[in-house]
Amino acid sequence: MMNSLLTRLAHRLLEVPMIFELQESLCNDYGSIRKEFSEYLSKDGLKILDIGCGTGVSASVIVDMEHQSYTGIELMSGYAAIAAKRNPKGKVLAMDATKMDFPSHSFDLAFFSGVWHHMDDKTVRRVLVETKRVLKTKGVLLVAEPLFTPGRWYSNMLLKRDRGRHIRTRDGYLALVKDWYTERERTFNFSLHRSLSLVLRPKAPR
Repeated sequence: MMNSLLTRLAHRLLEVPMIFELQESLCNDYGSIRKEFSEYLSKDGLKILDIGCGTGVSASVIVDMEHQSYTGIELMSGYAAIAAKRNPKGKVLAMDATKMDFPSHSFDLAFFSGVWHHMDDKTVRRVLVETKRVLKTKGVLLVAEPLFTPGRWYSNMLLKRDRGRHIRTRDGYLALVKDWYTERERTFNFSLHRSLSLVLRPKAPR
């Protein structure tokens, strides 16, 4: 009962944008995501879409905004406002990812950093339809999502208390991307957790 109350309290506090931003800055090693996808993120001139950018902490580490065009979208307007201030060299918009206000084939690369485990399967699939629409024909989608891992008791304990209620197995994540070509799949360490790493390409229409 006490653990449940503390978890609910923590979740309520994280709804406050400034507290969420502090937690993001202190607890998450976004440099590991930059390293994991370095071969895809290192090209100058990329038009990059960050879907579910939160308060922009991850983008400030992952994206080179001096040499790349960055756009972040976030459903929660309070988070988006902080992200915009944090990343003035990019563009941040409060937007529903299931109904993106971008022309088709606008971006070279899109990424989700710990976003899918906050969405149910139906929502992820709807967002992926829009993501495929706004990506260029030869565009790439990068995904990093947490996994429960046998033997990592502390990681598993924290993940069970995460606000995201949809942490899936490897197969559960892969079931969401059957309409995409999986160019690469592996795992990597993100802070205390083991995460799934996916590099996806749009499948050509039949």
